[in-house]
Amino acid sequence: MKTLLKVFQTLVIALVISVTLLANPWMASPAAAQCYTSDAPPPLRESGFVDRVNVQDLDEATYFYGKILGLSCNPTFYQPPFWAEFYSEEDPSTSIGLSANPYQPFEPRTVGTQIVPDIAEACRNLKDRGIPIEESGYAGSGVCLAFFRDFDGNELGYRQEKWLGSDPEKECVYITETECYLGF
Repeated sequence: MKTLLKVFQTLVIALVISVTLLANPWMASPAAAQCYTSDAPPPLRESGFVDRVNVQDLDEATYFYGKILGLSCNPTFYQPPFWAEFYSEEDPSTSIGLSANPYQPFEPRTVGTQIVPDIAEACRNLKDRGIPIEESGYAGSGVCLAFFRDFDGNELGYRQEKWLGSDPEKECVYITETECYLGF
């Protein structure tokens, strides 16, 4: 009887763990297998555009942009469960970034981000023209971001990927504290 009870307890625990993992697609999905790309990712860019779109389900969106639209997933900027970036082999300087947040209610949103060689200079240029920076910071994978709005309230951003030094995070933090700080 004790053996049967232990077997039953083990089965219940295994079932609870399995259901928990399967109920959270970002924990048990084959998303990593869906990051299809060419033999080598495109190089880091000094110019180009990344259009960020919010998605409800990163796995589903990865399938749509990768398999249905035929875009390549950039492994340099693939960070499940929150981010995946896709590009066309014909134009690797332009990407679509999929932004998912399973912890908050979904809100559709698209943000155009221009890749720049010097984000500090880009922020100074905006501020000199009276455009405030609304948010800035290090996003990981060597990416520094600064967000602002156009005259109609559309959110835009600057993004720097290429760095001269060996510590992009440290450089980005310095820039966001000295040039791309909030406001003017």
